[in-house]
Amino acid sequence: MPVIDSSPSAVTQSEGDAVSPQDVSSQSSSSSSTSTIETSSTNSSSSTTGEIEGGAATEGTRSSEIKEQKESKNPKELHKEEVLGPKTGIYFGIFGGAAFPMSNGISALSSPPLFSAGGQSHGDTAGVGGIQVGYNFSGYKMDSQGKYWLQPAAQFEAYYIGQENISSTLVGGISGTKSTNIPYGFSSQLNMGIFVVDGLIRFVNPTKIVPYLGGGIGGAYLASSGTNMIAPNGLNLLTGHSYSQGAFVGQGIAGVQYNFTDHWSAFIEYKILWIKNTEFSYLRTNGDSMLIKYPQSFNMALGGIRYNF
Repeated sequence: MPVIDSSPSAVTQSEGDAVSPQDVSSQSSSSSSTSTIETSSTNSSSSTTGEIEGGAATEGTRSSEIKEQKESKNPKELHKEEVLGPKTGIYFGIFGGAAFPMSNGISALSSPPLFSAGGQSHGDTAGVGGIQVGYNFSGYKMDSQGKYWLQPAAQFEAYYIGQENISSTLVGGISGTKSTNIPYGFSSQLNMGIFVVDGLIRFVNPTKIVPYLGGGIGGAYLASSGTNMIAPNGLNLLTGHSYSQGAFVGQGIAGVQYNFTDHWSAFIEYKILWIKNTEFSYLRTNGDSMLIKYPQSFNMALGGIRYNF
């Protein structure tokens, strides 16, 4: 009767395809190692992905901050704020326009014998051109947000009013005689240099348009030429025709300024100018002198440009 060996080795030998315990242990170790590697790889991959995503998020945040900084420093916005804000410091301007004479009284007086005549003067429109130098002082805030300001300024102006043709009919004659209601034709040309110191108040607001008001006092240098006083018989009573004289002046100003940039602006103005009685002494044909007074006053429409330093 055959004997069956039940030992493990016999079983192994009889079952050639069976796996030994060492092989099973080896396979288990290998499987465990593979699982560990896969787990490690997965963790590494997850860590790398997290770092990439975190880096992307950081970069996104930095880009957003940079963008905000750029937007906050947008030159256009800064430029706009500078244009709209009060301008302080020295400025220089040039301007030109037209002067429209008002009708003023005119009188002529000579003695002896006493001669007097008077009437209303009429003048033609004259050209105007000039320069100004001024200083804008710090403004006074009118609201809590700083959008509205009152800004004082002082300026010096020098301008020319040229070739005003004056004409008038003076009625009068020699006192104590019958020749007291005779018309005399008067004509002259005036060239005037005006020098004025002004005080201004600018009304600064959130727009580029800045209105202002002001006024000033100063002096004028007037030169007359081509002066004639013609009697009804055609005789010119004057032999000297060109004289010059100084006079006190005052003016009022109302204007609007438009700020193109923080330095350049354009403006339009209305001015009213008063020139005190100007007395010219002319030589008569009989050797005496004739004193003629003709005050001047003008409405002026002006425009110009300014540069704020």
